[in-house]
Amino acid sequence: MAEASDAVEDRRRFGGELRRLREQAGRTLDEAAARLECSAAKISRIETGQVAVRPLDLRELLDFYAVAGARRAAMLAVSRQRGKRPDLEGVIYDGYNLYLGYEEEAGDIREYQPQWVPGLLQTREYAHALSLAAGSTPEVAERRVALRMDRQALLLREKPPHLSVVVDEAALRRPVPEPGLMAAQLRHLADAAGDPHVTVRVLPSSAGMHPAQAGGFIILGFPRPEDPDVVYTDDLTEGRLTQEPERVKQYLAAFERVQELALAPADSVDLLHEVAESHP
Repeated sequence: MAEASDAVEDRRRFGGELRRLREQAGRTLDEAAARLECSAAKISRIETGQVAVRPLDLRELLDFYAVAGARRAAMLAVSRQRGKRPDLEGVIYDGYNLYLGYEEEAGDIREYQPQWVPGLLQTREYAHALSLAAGSTPEVAERRVALRMDRQALLLREKPPHLSVVVDEAALRRPVPEPGLMAAQLRHLADAAGDPHVTVRVLPSSAGMHPAQAGGFIILGFPRPEDPDVVYTDDLTEGRLTQEPERVKQYLAAFERVQELALAPADSVDLLHEVAESHP
């Protein structure tokens, strides 16, 4: 039986990240092969997603490439989950699996969303309605909601990451089919803003044009200063991670700008309650 295409694509993404790490370390295929005592062709097949990398080989390669901190933890976390989470098959964006590994290690999460409430602050009912609106079947929607609720456990840790979100006012006013659902979501968002590790700002419609108009994004920062920030973006079919310094710098500047244009946290909470009252 042929392998599921999303499993093959998952290997390709993972292998591509290993190739990037090897190149960053200045190592050749032959050098990596010598480290694992295998052929260069095998390393190439791993990097192109033709075969999976064994956990022991992955650790050896990460050692050889001097990968430490958040990047190492993210790669190992994804490796541990591959093949153990059939519930994610057909549920998550291409490229999202690796993002989840990085999110687990983040100490600082900054997110701008123009279309919906950020995932870490969604209610179960809102997340379900959002997934159905995106075209998911009820079964897939339930599995996506379960994953989203699992992710929110990050905020309940003894030392949670600091989450700072900017949400466009248009996302708050968008109607939803079920009466009371949006009002409950906005009150939940206002309550979350009371957490000392969470900052919620609303970008008012009056703010006008700004550098983040192209779409939402998430910036992950890590406790170790040597770990570079990671930016995650997605569209209808796939997610993308980037650590390229110049591109990350642009996203950081865009987030700083939308923060400046957004309402202060206290004023944002007031608006959340006001908009909640306007929803049926």
